[in-house]
Amino acid sequence: MTMNNKVVLLDLERNIPTVKFYRDILEHYATLYIFSRENKFEFPLTDLTEFSSWVSSGQIVILDTLQAKEQEYEYAVVVGQLLALIEPESHVEVVSAASGSQILADMLAASGFPCRLIQVETEKNTTTTKKGLPPLHTILANPDLHLIKKYCDVIAIASGKPSSMAKLKNSIMNILQVDVAKSKQLIGMLINLKIVKSEDDQISFRKKILKQWQQIDLDQSDADQQNHSILGSSKLAEVDALLSKLQINPAQMIEELAQLQQSDVVNDVQSDLHKNFEKIDPVQMEVIRKLNQMKSGKPKDIYALRDLLEQLFPKSDVRLLLKEMIDKGYIYWNGHDVIYSHEMFLN
Repeated sequence: MTMNNKVVLLDLERNIPTVKFYRDILEHYATLYIFSRENKFEFPLTDLTEFSSWVSSGQIVILDTLQAKEQEYEYAVVVGQLLALIEPESHVEVVSAASGSQILADMLAASGFPCRLIQVETEKNTTTTKKGLPPLHTILANPDLHLIKKYCDVIAIASGKPSSMAKLKNSIMNILQVDVAKSKQLIGMLINLKIVKSEDDQISFRKKILKQWQQIDLDQSDADQQNHSILGSSKLAEVDALLSKLQINPAQMIEELAQLQQSDVVNDVQSDLHKNFEKIDPVQMEVIRKLNQMKSGKPKDIYALRDLLEQLFPKSDVRLLLKEMIDKGYIYWNGHDVIYSHEMFLN
């Protein structure tokens, strides 16, 4: 397969690459397509010129996204654009750290694109849940975390708790029936998991975290996973009809989303999509395009910018236009100077 048959689809959710990553990707792939479900991402100002040159040359293509309660519909918008932009049967490499990225890969495959998902593991993804605990499936798959759970269950209801490293080591060896080497490893895990607080040779248990570990119900995990699988299948089924439409006519994608009236979930999504439709202003898009073309020649104060916009768009309400651009974060005004946000390059 030649370079021209390969493209990369980069999901920026919890996955912000460096400029070196972009350079490396563009050495091996003809085009890099990127999207952010939040419609924005951070990028160092020092590298912005190089990034904008890739966008201008078409090496990087920024895809539009619409925010909805169900990510399947957001992904459908991305897939629809790719159907219109890339050659049929192009090989797509999906790079994502998002938990639902397999859904996106499945949609691409169903639309006729050979697809490979590269799941990026982030520290936030792999280490903790919202409460600071490892996910259930991680505990179940890790024998050492199983031991930690077992120890917490016993020590949480014990009348007396170890107060020194030596006593903690003996306690672990007695309760879990492990050797000295293993007990030291588990002590390190207890400290890293914030269950135990260590100061010199003295230790103490964090009661709140210890209680959270005690309350973990490992027996519920299998049922939860089955329910999640059923729910995921149901959601995928809801977008099957939409995908078939995308294959026939990608340009009708937004209209199809707006016309779905089959369930309460879809109605909620439709409501969110309509809110986003209102945010898409062609005049704002044209303003951003023209300002980007001016590079360093952009107006430095709000009055010069106002005068320029009045010349370029005499039929528009320039005061309202400026207010909306400030509200959306495209420009900042400190009372004197105008500061142009890097988010302008994402529209």
